[in-house]
Amino acid sequence: MKYIHGLLLLVAVIACRTTSAQCTGGCPSGAIAMPAGSATLTAGSTYCISTSTNLSGNAYTVSGTLVIQTGTVTLGNVTLNKTGLILVKFGAKLVITGILTGENTVPVSTIDNLIICNGGFLDITGSFSQGQTNIAVNDFGVMKVTGAWTAGSTASYVKIGNGSLIELCSSFNMIKDGFFTETGTADSYLVVHAPMIQSATNGWLSNLKSASHLKWTADAGAAFVSHPAAYTCSACGNYNLAPTGTTSSCGSAANAAISTVLSVPDKQPVKHPTDVITRAIAYPNPAASYIYLQLPKGSSYTTLSIFNEAGQLVHRTPVKAGTTPTKYNLPAQLKPGLYFIQLVGKEGSLILKLAKE
Repeated sequence: MKYIHGLLLLVAVIACRTTSAQCTGGCPSGAIAMPAGSATLTAGSTYCISTSTNLSGNAYTVSGTLVIQTGTVTLGNVTLNKTGLILVKFGAKLVITGILTGENTVPVSTIDNLIICNGGFLDITGSFSQGQTNIAVNDFGVMKVTGAWTAGSTASYVKIGNGSLIELCSSFNMIKDGFFTETGTADSYLVVHAPMIQSATNGWLSNLKSASHLKWTADAGAAFVSHPAAYTCSACGNYNLAPTGTTSSCGSAANAAISTVLSVPDKQPVKHPTDVITRAIAYPNPAASYIYLQLPKGSSYTTLSIFNEAGQLVHRTPVKAGTTPTKYNLPAQLKPGLYFIQLVGKEGSLILKLAKE
């Protein structure tokens, strides 16, 4: 039994390491269709949903890999085991109407069990018992929890990428010092509409401590939580640190983040009003037939790729070096809609939203 468990854990590790590739393209090769009724998704197998689907009357235990490819997918109660992986790709939305429960019986590892790819949206309308599972909300990903969120282990973590947002509408138990792990250096967002409990007395909100760029807005005061003053709005009565359109209503921040297109004037590049872009700017946005790309000094981005909402590659071109804005023509066959620009280079990758008129 120990050998089998170790083998299943190895499968999950391999799945985690290939996540970057899975965040683009169609359903993974060999993926299985999602069962139409309540079921256990077998460890070592990959299941994929590629169209809007309502399975809210069902309960699922995820021991394998579940990929939400595109559209809006609604599930009921979900149990996420430590060998399991739920992957919400950019442009896709996963709604869990019941309770999301993470396994709490095996040691924590470095596996990301719940991954929201760039631009993806996870909407938990019930409560969330994290257990000993780990979360990664990648660049521009959005996660909303309507019910109470309880973290179950000081070894578990929540990664949050550039421009990403987590909105909590009920009580939140932050169980350890530096609970949120920032994976970039640009701004990200945490909006909390209810009291926040800090089990680790006088602990930091972020792993970056005083260097954090996590913009934290709290409707209620939160004691024993340290955070840079410039990025804290605790019971301050406004939402200056939250995405434009955020109010006291549950879901306002998530909806604002998902619906906002990173817009700049047609004639000149400027920073986005919420400052989620600090390393590159694409304009005009929305665009008709071309964009200008402005890179910061010292940038080493070499490739520009455009993906549609389903994560399918529709265009790729080399990036010209230099800080002078460079014009790139969009493919003539590009239909109006929402797209994602991915810049790749030595410093990693960066995702920008683009609206095509």
